[in-house]
Amino acid sequence: MEEGSDYYVVRKGDVMAVYKYLSDCQAQICSSVFGPAASAYKGHSWSREKEEYLSSQGLSNASYVINATELREDIFGPLVPCSFQEIVGSSSNLAAPNHIGIHNVRSYHTGSESVDLNHEARSSSSSHISPANLNHSGAVEAQPVSRQYMVAILHFDGASKGNPGKAGAGAVLMTEDGRVISRLREGLGVVTNNVAEYRGLILGLKYAIRHGFRRIKVHGDSQLVCNQVNGVWQTKHQNMMELCNEVRRLKGNFLSFEINHVRREWNAEADRQANIGITLASGAVSEERGDF
Repeated sequence: MEEGSDYYVVRKGDVMAVYKYLSDCQAQICSSVFGPAASAYKGHSWSREKEEYLSSQGLSNASYVINATELREDIFGPLVPCSFQEIVGSSSNLAAPNHIGIHNVRSYHTGSESVDLNHEARSSSSSHISPANLNHSGAVEAQPVSRQYMVAILHFDGASKGNPGKAGAGAVLMTEDGRVISRLREGLGVVTNNVAEYRGLILGLKYAIRHGFRRIKVHGDSQLVCNQVNGVWQTKHQNMMELCNEVRRLKGNFLSFEINHVRREWNAEADRQANIGITLASGAVSEERGDF
């Protein structure tokens, strides 16, 4: 396999195999219905070190095969669970999961939910599993999802009664599947609406960084803030320039960052938090933890 390429790992009983292509895993998963439980995982950044170790240790058509007892914890690095649809969905000669009686495919635990491989894994793009946590049944032992691999969704807003007037900043941090991580609001004293919008964004970004998130998608109904941060519009006023520069500095803490303008009705919860912020003393921050 090429250096740095993606690869796939299948565990079937106590045997583990490495495949170059997802299609090579399909027969292994489906043939496990009446045999040992099989699980599939996706890995990234294949390396010569992996190749040398696996080839020295010794599932059909695998690029490399290794007994699970010989597996070192550091060989694969983070692995992403593949959903059953991913594995068999592109193969036209395989029956659909609900027609072949998949009763031996195990579920895995990400720490916050149990996901059966018969269904699309809600966290398949963000939950990473270490090979050391694969147990002898073919299932994955429960463990928390590292936040640095998750994509956080941030909605921000600002409100000012009078523009300038007594103002508040609001932010809502969520997971990609819609679970609320935290609702935040801050009292700002007397500022303009644009300043309040920026402060809402800064409030949310600082919270995300402080709690370990390194990938984020930001949504706000302020076209000015979104376009200035993206460099589409220039910042002409000194206070706007300082706020925009602070956002760009915070942006540097993320491995991936994007900000998009949305309609007001799609940003209602952040707006509600900003209006709560108006009732707070200047500099006071209030947090309402979500269910994540």
